[in-house]
Amino acid sequence: MTQSQANPRAAVIILNWRAAADTVQCALSAAALDHENLDIIVCDNASGDGSFEAIGASLAEQLPTINQHRVARGMRPFVQGALEASTLATPPHVDDASRRLWVVQTGRNGGYAAGNNVGARLALAEPDVEYVWILNNDTRVEPDAMTRLLERMAQDPAIGICGAKVVYLENPDRVQSLGGGRFLRGRARCELIGMGSSAQTPVDAGAVEATLSYVNGAAALVRRTLIETVGYMDEGYFLYWEEIDWAVRAAGRFRLGYCDAAKVYHRVGMSIGTSDDGQSSMLSEFYLTRSKFRFLRRHHPGLLLLALPNLGRAVVRELLAGRPARARNLLVAAVGGRLQPSAAARG
Repeated sequence: MTQSQANPRAAVIILNWRAAADTVQCALSAAALDHENLDIIVCDNASGDGSFEAIGASLAEQLPTINQHRVARGMRPFVQGALEASTLATPPHVDDASRRLWVVQTGRNGGYAAGNNVGARLALAEPDVEYVWILNNDTRVEPDAMTRLLERMAQDPAIGICGAKVVYLENPDRVQSLGGGRFLRGRARCELIGMGSSAQTPVDAGAVEATLSYVNGAAALVRRTLIETVGYMDEGYFLYWEEIDWAVRAAGRFRLGYCDAAKVYHRVGMSIGTSDDGQSSMLSEFYLTRSKFRFLRRHHPGLLLLALPNLGRAVVRELLAGRPARARNLLVAAVGGRLQPSAAARG
């Protein structure tokens, strides 16, 4: 086994939008991973609330302790850097004696795909980085999570994106997803695999992989060669459905994988009010609807005939419940319109 195979270089990408405290905790969790050959790149999507500075200051304060623990375990220390939007085209090189812990200002709020793509491009600017691990900033990871994911990827080079067992941070005995989800053609929608099940229930990983349509974007380990082959995530989605679009584009050339031994804790929807239980925010509903119809028009136009009646029923429910703004929000989203400022303000 070569050194690269035994200890492949990987980069964690964490995207922030006005949630500096959560992002710092996620980055500290990633810094405690037991994988040695590791970079961490935190991207701020022009939050405008001081997040960029606050994250950098908090990580700088913790860096001596982080590096003390890493060096004691025979790991390379992190070198912290702060990159402004104007310097992204010429990132500094970090020598092989250390690894990157960068806080990056993307310069705009381009959404989930755009922000993560900035981080992934910076990660892959180092030619020996073989994997990027996209983590939501409201996640925490077990120290061995990346090691387990990398082991699964090494077992099957055809796997292009690998998912973890994602459980709820505030209820870790309950699963949010086993790897990711599946696309239900007969209903023109997606559902997460294993959502709500006990985290202690034995899982047939092979059966999960056989049903995966996409890997949960809260924790997706992506092989460099997949990005080089099919490209980065489509930034036109802004939020939601980017993961399944990516998977569809890679289908036939790469498989989707699942590692049951890799555990990630997810708080869910802290940035814009996504909810797995109950009503989501107007902002979340807008982008869920717009992205769903974008995906269907692009990959399954025939299924629009199924999606439109479902949309109509949802609009009627909102009207009957006395929520005309939410009903209008759904209709605007379905035709690819722009979010109204009033809806954004309501969250």
